[in-house]
Amino acid sequence: MEVVFSFLFIQLTGFILFVQSLELNQCRQFTSCEQCAGVVDSEVSCRWCLETSKCIPSKYLCHPWKTVLHGVNCPISKIPTTYSDRFLRTEVAAYIQAANRVSEYSPVGAPMSCLMKLPSAVAVLYELDVPTSLEGRTVGVLIGVNHDLQHIFIGFRSTNDPVQFVSQFYVFMMGWFEDFPLGGRMVAIYSRMYRDILQFGFDECLGKAVEKHPTYSLLVTGHSLGGAMATIFSLHVAMKYPQKQTRLYSLSAPRSGDETFVKLLNQYIFEQFRVVRDGDFVPDSPFRVSQTIETAHHNSFEIFYGSHMAVDNYVICDQPETEYCLKGSWWKKPVAHMYLFDQNFYNYHLGYCE
Repeated sequence: MEVVFSFLFIQLTGFILFVQSLELNQCRQFTSCEQCAGVVDSEVSCRWCLETSKCIPSKYLCHPWKTVLHGVNCPISKIPTTYSDRFLRTEVAAYIQAANRVSEYSPVGAPMSCLMKLPSAVAVLYELDVPTSLEGRTVGVLIGVNHDLQHIFIGFRSTNDPVQFVSQFYVFMMGWFEDFPLGGRMVAIYSRMYRDILQFGFDECLGKAVEKHPTYSLLVTGHSLGGAMATIFSLHVAMKYPQKQTRLYSLSAPRSGDETFVKLLNQYIFEQFRVVRDGDFVPDSPFRVSQTIETAHHNSFEIFYGSHMAVDNYVICDQPETEYCLKGSWWKKPVAHMYLFDQNFYNYHLGYCE
């Protein structure tokens, strides 16, 4: 009996090794991260190992932090040199603060009170407080112009209502995705907001701004929910005005679209920066509970700031998501989402900028 069991054990071990050998051979045909990551070959999901620069069929053949499963998360060899900490904490932050005051709770003229602090010649062109169809609240959009820097800026308001906040996380937990008109799949609440904003007349307003300032570039920005909508609309305006340079600055944004959507961003956006602070929990949502369930992905480049966001205290990460930047920050606290650059981005019943 022992001989029989030994024989069966040897046969089973040999079969397992044979299958593993086939799996290795299937994945080893790929010689780069972009070719390898996420490819399913004969039911084997290949991964790229950063330690060995080889394509493998299992995360257990490489350090878990150094495997890449999705092609859009492959390391980026050319790190941008145009990111400006000063530009973000002054100009862009002012745009976001102004957009956060496009609300029924803010007094007339509140958005301009934030922009008046800038040394540049800045003007507000349009304020759109758009009713949303899914959760019955609104999303704010600000379109303005900076004549000194010669760009039209589009700012999206962050969450300013508890129901809107809870609605987003409810959709996250459901794993609710929809087809996105521009390509790929999108978290449903964001695809619905996208359609609501377009139906409210966004294209007409932006078209008038572009017609009035035909040589100006486009800059799209927002914080939190606004960061997600900025990411989505950056693709919209870049595809609508391909002759213009479109720049994206999102702060503390959750994931919004799938791999196809991220690839379109990389194709059309002239320059994109995704700014996060150490300890922020929102960019780690929608939560990932399985690698086989449909999920959203982040765009590049992640600008990772330390907990206090001191001047120039940042790292430009070479992957859209990596354990060596925010993804590896296991402790979370709400303050990391609401306070950036020593400014309060907590959006609730805001008045004039002080």
